[in-house]
Amino acid sequence: MKNIWCWVCSALLLSACSDNKESTSVKPAARPFEGQSISVIVPKLDARLIRGPILDEVESFEARTGAKVRVLTPGWNETIEKIDQSLKSPDANFDIYVAISMWSGTLLGGNHIAPVPEAIKQKIDWDDVLPIYRNTVLSWNNVAYGLPYDGDCINLYYRKDLFANPTYQARFKKRYGYDLAAPATWKEYRDIAQFFTGWDWNGDGKPDYGIAGNRVKGDISMLQFFAQAGAFAKHPDDPAYYFDPETLKPRINNPGFVRALQTWVDTLKFGPPGMANFAGHDVRNSFVSGQTAMAIDWADMGVHAVDSPVSVIKDKIGYSQIPGSSEVFNANTGKWDKRPNQVSSISGNWTFFVSKNSPHKELAFEFAAHMTSKALTKKLTAMSGTAVNPSRRSHFEDPASWNQSGFSTASAKAYLEEITKSLSNPQVVYDLTIPGAGEYYQAFDELIYKAVTGELKPQQALDQTAAAWEAITERLGRAQQIAYYKASLNTPK
Repeated sequence: MKNIWCWVCSALLLSACSDNKESTSVKPAARPFEGQSISVIVPKLDARLIRGPILDEVESFEARTGAKVRVLTPGWNETIEKIDQSLKSPDANFDIYVAISMWSGTLLGGNHIAPVPEAIKQKIDWDDVLPIYRNTVLSWNNVAYGLPYDGDCINLYYRKDLFANPTYQARFKKRYGYDLAAPATWKEYRDIAQFFTGWDWNGDGKPDYGIAGNRVKGDISMLQFFAQAGAFAKHPDDPAYYFDPETLKPRINNPGFVRALQTWVDTLKFGPPGMANFAGHDVRNSFVSGQTAMAIDWADMGVHAVDSPVSVIKDKIGYSQIPGSSEVFNANTGKWDKRPNQVSSISGNWTFFVSKNSPHKELAFEFAAHMTSKALTKKLTAMSGTAVNPSRRSHFEDPASWNQSGFSTASAKAYLEEITKSLSNPQVVYDLTIPGAGEYYQAFDELIYKAVTGELKPQQALDQTAAAWEAITERLGRAQQIAYYKASLNTPK
């Protein structure tokens, strides 16, 4: 009897414990986007650039949210075609476009993109994003449509060991009459490029060169050109640059742009053989392998120079803003104004845009916010192989976090300080962001290369480009293009 009673007591106790366990167990929280799916389009670039971090984040995002994220990564030209197709057919639409800024005009001008909700702005800490990005590439007609993934900024990189060499300093001053230092103007840039060209300053028994820079046709050399032309053609008192905002008459064949193209062509002879066909990776490899004294590039150069296995200059890099000019052409008066003109460039920029027609906009904004968050982008900017460059105040707060890429803390500090100077400049050139931008750029690219190869004089090349731009504007509709260009300038209403 005692054994039976013990058995009953044990059974009751086990039952009570089981009931208690069941009543106190925590059920898994419902995943907020269970069963929903979105598609993202981002082009395939070299070495998983831009797209790589997106692909890496999908699995953990899906596990956390219950959603499915399909990432399509076609080639560059195919991406453009698929974007165009998706805007014409609702069946081929994408929920998220990861687009370089030159494509944004087609997306925004056609009213295809949803404005960024205030809740999402708060989620990604919108005020942490630098004003130079918030007020330009991320906005259209003063309304925010883009989420900040990559903050592109073009700067000058130079060999500080060469510039500090007493022998070279003395020889340079004797020849040019001023001290050797990072060039403040394009004239000084040309002098320094000439000085370091044609002799063996790196001790390998071969002649070395002054500069490395983009010139190839069919890449994005035109973005580099417009960045460098700003010193001569972007007037501080005029928000417009590429066109007259009232008529959309091209400005690109005015004296400011002509002088810029003459400089672009003239300095070609101070680069390595074959520089007429240099793309971005050629510029970086030429500079980090010790072949050239200076290079102009996006912020990617900083990480590449300390991380690349072929780099011989990891602790020898100086950073500077792109050169300026002592005078700038005034398109409204038709005269040169004698005033210093230092212009920054934020050409490039990869941005997340959420489709207005997405059936799952809340999910799309959630993924876009995750990819453009303060924490994730800070991690990505300090990593090699991402091509994600600084765009937020917080990206500049911890130079030591860049040690993972090969920077010393001191070098990272200098790198970030120079980018900060560029991004603090109110005088800035950014990309053409109106519908048809790709067509305008392609026409320019074809004709500027004829100037590089000597087939056309700079004035001829730019006159022909202006005529081609006028034809594009007429075909797309001048009145509508004027409205789009004014909206892209984000000038106060």
